[in-house]
Amino acid sequence: MERFEGKNVIVTGATGGIGRAIVDRFLREGATVVALGRRPEALAALAEHGDPRLHAAPIDLRDPASIAVTADAWIGMLGRIDVLVNCAGVAFAAKVLDIPLEEWDETLATNLTGAFLLSQAVARHMIAHGGGAIVNISSVDAFIAESPWAGYNASKAGLSQLTKSMAFELGHLGLRCNAVAPGFTMTPMMDYAMEEATWNQYMRVIPMRRFATADEQAGVVAFLASDDASYVNGVTIRVDGGELHGFWSQPDLEPPIPDLPR
Repeated sequence: MERFEGKNVIVTGATGGIGRAIVDRFLREGATVVALGRRPEALAALAEHGDPRLHAAPIDLRDPASIAVTADAWIGMLGRIDVLVNCAGVAFAAKVLDIPLEEWDETLATNLTGAFLLSQAVARHMIAHGGGAIVNISSVDAFIAESPWAGYNASKAGLSQLTKSMAFELGHLGLRCNAVAPGFTMTPMMDYAMEEATWNQYMRVIPMRRFATADEQAGVVAFLASDDASYVNGVTIRVDGGELHGFWSQPDLEPPIPDLPR
């Protein structure tokens, strides 16, 4: 199924686990994809994909000038942007009273302000060309307080609220804006969960008793960006295996926890 044949898609954070899966998903469905990231070596590896429809390029979402130049360049080169996926994100572990200002600023600049500025630039172009779709990668941490990640939590909650505002203001202009909120997903960022105590703690809150795959997240992103979701606007879909639905008050009744994969 090639829902995006002839479509042009921009993906930020394209070299990470979920970002790379999103890039691959859109390529499989026929799109031309501009994969943006901050790490030169990872972008070079991505460029080795060999698909002529894949373009890898640098962007620094902490820098408004980099955002403006990158957006203008790819809009000019492709002529039309149909889908923007804001997937880039950083996180620093620190308790609320100990967060350094520079870490707070970098988290908000990358995860929220950068996504806003790129969305603003691309949205103006989309509206001028009849519309498009923006999909933001939020997090279940937009809904709960996972500690010690207060800066990340705040940035993702802000991104979900920005999604609503853009959807509300721009829907009548042909632009839809939605978000995906991943729960625990098997990516290199989750290597720290491969300790037995951490694994058991996480599994206890996931009714499905497994992490998501990155491609499962990418599938929901592709749905929201496609015409299959043509009347879906302003929502954040949690892709978390039911993580936030409840908890077991009687541990002896819990389903078994799967063994830690080795």
